[in-house]
Amino acid sequence: MAWTPILPLAEIPVGTARPAAVGLDRLLVCRVAASDVHVVDDVCSHDESPLGAQDLDGNVVTCPRHGARFDVTTGAVLRSPAPVGIASYPTRIAGGWVEVDL
Repeated sequence: MAWTPILPLAEIPVGTARPAAVGLDRLLVCRVAASDVHVVDDVCSHDESPLGAQDLDGNVVTCPRHGARFDVTTGAVLRSPAPVGIASYPTRIAGGWVEVDL
């Protein structure tokens, strides 16, 4: 595994999602609870628009354009118009940073 630090944990309040980039990958770091962080693609599978910074509804992120909803723990689509889920990546907290394995 090649862990890449993407954001300091302190910059992501509990219950929020924050966009980040690693190379050309647009990612969304989602902090569900104090030590429960997930990383998914920051792109809606419906029209490829960014999901962007927002408050989470539990473990759910909502596309601001058309209301598609995704489970940030798995990337699964929960509500259309998104036809499929989004990618979810192995994530860990190390040394105060959120790290992802792409």
